[in-house]
Amino acid sequence: MKIIRLILILALGGSLTYLTYKSQFGASITDVFTLGGLTLLAVIVLFWTITEDLRLYKKQKKVQSLVLTAICLIFITVILILGISITNHFNSPTLLKVYYNGDYNGTGIDFKTDGTYIFDNSSMGYSHYYSGKYYINGNKITLDRDTIDNLTNLRYLEVREKKTGYKTESNNELYLFQIDISNNIIPEATEYRVIIDNRRK
Repeated sequence: MKIIRLILILALGGSLTYLTYKSQFGASITDVFTLGGLTLLAVIVLFWTITEDLRLYKKQKKVQSLVLTAICLIFITVILILGISITNHFNSPTLLKVYYNGDYNGTGIDFKTDGTYIFDNSSMGYSHYYSGKYYINGNKITLDRDTIDNLTNLRYLEVREKKTGYKTESNNELYLFQIDISNNIIPEATEYRVIIDNRRK
């Protein structure tokens, strides 16, 4: 029975650690259900392991009896530290956030105050996350790469006003445009609407 518990602990602990690590690069509804199911099984195995180890320890009075419980605690600690680190990164203060809504897909860029960004390219219930660094000077932003996922010409960006709505009720809204090295807007490139702007706060 001990070898069975060890196999289950390694399989479930390894899977949950991997899924937690993977969550910083992408997320889907399937991942949520998979993570929930594995977590439920892991809790059952954890209580089973603690109960059996304590019973064995009371009988043998040896610390070695608690080895499997210790392995469980190590996995829990690693998963918690990893999860907290990822959550803190995603929830760190935002300087500028933009979004493009393409109906079945969408693209968002969250520029953090620490000089890093999170690029979210989503489609049909699945999101791909990419992290990197950027440099900002006024309204101009320079990314550390030119291509992310299936999108290109992303290195040079600039926040500009754009007239939206009908001519009788037009408004000026802030958008992030892809520009070339001569500061010209790249034709037919994606335009990202600014939804959070903390640059002047």
